[in-house]
Amino acid sequence: MNTIWPIALITFKEGLRYRVLYGVVVFAVFFNVFAVLISGFFMRDILKITLDLCLSVVSAGGLLVPFFLAVNLLSGDIEQRTIYTILARPASRANYIIGKFIGLGLLAAMIVGVLTCFTLLAVWGSTQIYPEHFFTRLSVSSILMSSFIALLAILTLNSTVVLWCCVTTSSFLATLLTLATYVVGQTVEDLVHFVSAQLPGVDISPTVKKVIHVTLYIFPNLAAFDFKQQAAHGLAISFQEVSLVTVYGFAYVTAILIIAVLYFNKRDLP
Repeated sequence: MNTIWPIALITFKEGLRYRVLYGVVVFAVFFNVFAVLISGFFMRDILKITLDLCLSVVSAGGLLVPFFLAVNLLSGDIEQRTIYTILARPASRANYIIGKFIGLGLLAAMIVGVLTCFTLLAVWGSTQIYPEHFFTRLSVSSILMSSFIALLAILTLNSTVVLWCCVTTSSFLATLLTLATYVVGQTVEDLVHFVSAQLPGVDISPTVKKVIHVTLYIFPNLAAFDFKQQAAHGLAISFQEVSLVTVYGFAYVTAILIIAVLYFNKRDLP
């Protein structure tokens, strides 16, 4: 534990050096202002349009970590051989993996937290411009809960990035595998519902059904972490839903990190 936190803090500080982070903040400011203004064209759904756009920015901004920062920070250590400097100290490979994951998690939490604050500011700005009766369904707790679940989804995706970076030495291939994981994670639940519906005239091979169901257990079900619509409509997000998704997320992250550590321990570094 004494070596995990220093690695996490170093990873966090390294991530802050990337200028793309500040570009995301500037983009979020302009986009949130745009969301407040454009929602005026939908007078019956001002709150919904504003939150739909702003919470989408929260999710998209958080994805910056797994797609850009995580691969560079992990694969970069191996390609530039700076990992030898870390492992030369009293730090095991398991501590290195866990420390890197925690550092990436801190970056994701910072981004999601900042963008959530901008979302709340956008909602407050809308209340100053438009009549109060458009905001009777506003639920700040649902907004915060949606952002928390979005952060959990990013952490889940981060764990797969760690695994892919342990498996391959190519940052390009790790990025492609991360993209594939994201696409599958967003669509696999819909595919399961489709093959289970037994629509008339649609004959699906049993082998295909088994592959899709197995895929649901192998890849993270990222669609289960999407609560933007509930927050946008001002609907309460039940504690049971949050608990189930949280347990699923932490269980998946734990399993993936264990696999990553086991593989990385046996890997020959270049």
